[in-house]
Amino acid sequence: MPTIISHAVVAAAAGKVLGAKRRVLVWGALLSMLPDIDVVWFSFGMRYHDMLGHRGFTHSLLFALFAAIAVTAVATRNVPRYTPGWFGTLAFLFVCAASHGVLDAMTNGGSGIPFFFPFDNTRHFLPWRPIEVSPIGRNFFSARGADTLLNEICVLWLPCAALLTIRFVTRKWMRRNTRHNARTTRTL
Repeated sequence: MPTIISHAVVAAAAGKVLGAKRRVLVWGALLSMLPDIDVVWFSFGMRYHDMLGHRGFTHSLLFALFAAIAVTAVATRNVPRYTPGWFGTLAFLFVCAASHGVLDAMTNGGSGIPFFFPFDNTRHFLPWRPIEVSPIGRNFFSARGADTLLNEICVLWLPCAALLTIRFVTRKWMRRNTRHNARTTRTL
């Protein structure tokens, strides 16, 4: 898996680029980390490769949908149901939750992701796997954990920062041109 931090960075950057409200952006970041709740089951004897173990059901698209629906109900209390704003929030939150499995499927280790559980238990990886798999538990605070974080900074954080910079510069340029065009129109 990428580190839990990187899941949130990707979701938050996507939300910021799309112009999500701060509250929805925070929910998206939390949903992007939620699938790793499955590590709790280790303490109850669940094995890594079980469907309820790590990278199992909680990494599926069905789980992402259920989680997004539940959070949308909470995050959009003041938005009328089944309106474009409600569906937009649901879609964004679903993508945030589903992004967890997609990023995990881009790692160079661990188990694949059962995207289509319970209809198909096959675990999938994506063909392009540039992300170092993160050590779990105490091993995260090791040289391997530091290498993983450095890899994620290069592969995930820097592209997110580039997208945010492009968004910032584009919006600033558009605002400046709008003001300039308004002044030009008034003088004519």
